[in-house]
Amino acid sequence: MKTISFWSKLLHFRVFALSLCGLLCVIGSIQAQTFQGRAGKIWLTDDNYLFVNFLNSGVLVIDNNIPEKPQKIGFIEIPGNVDMAVIGNTMYANSHRDLVTIDITDLENPKELSRNVGVFSHQPLGNENNQAIAWRSGADLNSLLNSMLRNIAQNGTMLGDNGLNFGLSGIDPNQIRTSVNQTSSASAGGGGGGKGGSMACFTIKDGYLYAVDATELHVFDLGEVSKPKKVGNRVRVGTGIETIFNHGEKLFIGSQLGMFIYDISNRVYPVREGRYQHTRSCDPVVVEGNYAYVTLHDGIDCGGGVNQLDVIDISNPKNPQKVRTFNMTNPHGLGVDKGTLFVCDGRDGLKVYSTKNPLQLNRNQLAHFPNIDTYDVIPDNKREILIMVGDDKITQYDYQNPKNVTPISELDLREEVKY
Repeated sequence: MKTISFWSKLLHFRVFALSLCGLLCVIGSIQAQTFQGRAGKIWLTDDNYLFVNFLNSGVLVIDNNIPEKPQKIGFIEIPGNVDMAVIGNTMYANSHRDLVTIDITDLENPKELSRNVGVFSHQPLGNENNQAIAWRSGADLNSLLNSMLRNIAQNGTMLGDNGLNFGLSGIDPNQIRTSVNQTSSASAGGGGGGKGGSMACFTIKDGYLYAVDATELHVFDLGEVSKPKKVGNRVRVGTGIETIFNHGEKLFIGSQLGMFIYDISNRVYPVREGRYQHTRSCDPVVVEGNYAYVTLHDGIDCGGGVNQLDVIDISNPKNPQKVRTFNMTNPHGLGVDKGTLFVCDGRDGLKVYSTKNPLQLNRNQLAHFPNIDTYDVIPDNKREILIMVGDDKITQYDYQNPKNVTPISELDLREEVKY
């Protein structure tokens, strides 16, 4: 294999897709006029391919069959992309306000199969007329990202769905170089599905794709895999909708003002069962057993001024009740598996807790990995490997023994990786 630089100089551009008000709620973080590229939404397939969104440009593909040695394969350019879901050889992704279905049987030749036009209601980023889906690698990818960042620098602002403008000045596109490991042939998928992180706007359940934008929940029938069909009634959830998480027959939808619970026993017609309301903050949610775990954090677009982990009793989904709050530094994504809770506490790193007694998490912290700015996680419950995205890195941890969680690999998305 060749040794090739990836994101090697992407050090002066920082965009957070953190509050995620619908599909496009962008936070520009201005820190002494310096910016750092930030990977966002993640999706893990059942056959161990990892897909990592880069805001408004597309999806990085990583072969994670050997988690100790993950390998970057390449990049699928999807204009206006913020989130995606993958099942088998098919990717479903937003491209601006459209839902695009892409055949990824041959990653070096991704094929657009269909496009549901204008189904999402967010404000698009960039040129909506640019709809080309393409495979990018090497110098071609370098050119693409230089062009993208130069356009952002010239335009000066990006508009989030909540109507706020975020300044993005001070970007020097000449300092950005990027390429990717190139292979003679590449494919991902095959059978089965996968899952996203807690920041996801897409989730798949029994042949149906559920997606949220700023205000609504959308249902797509995937019976004909290549042509998703929008079904059911219009489901207006509220405002400031951010994330979606499936647990059994329920959807848990995070918003800036609370958590909503929808019953999907009838897959086509979700029914709201309950709501937990909180102060205005950014709000992802995960669920295990009778408890939901919700992180609230402040920020430019989140308001509120709180940074905490809430534990919600959902034994009665029609009347969810907060039973405990734990102070955090700046929590973002989180994940839970078999009694172990993983919390991305922003700049304070990754924190691991036993949920044996959810009301005493503070007394049952199993591990703390500081000195990394964390964003989101996916627990791979088959292999008991935690996949964490943050600091422009993919960091993986072995949690077969929750009392001895161990880092096993780190893939820097900006620098040289040798295979």
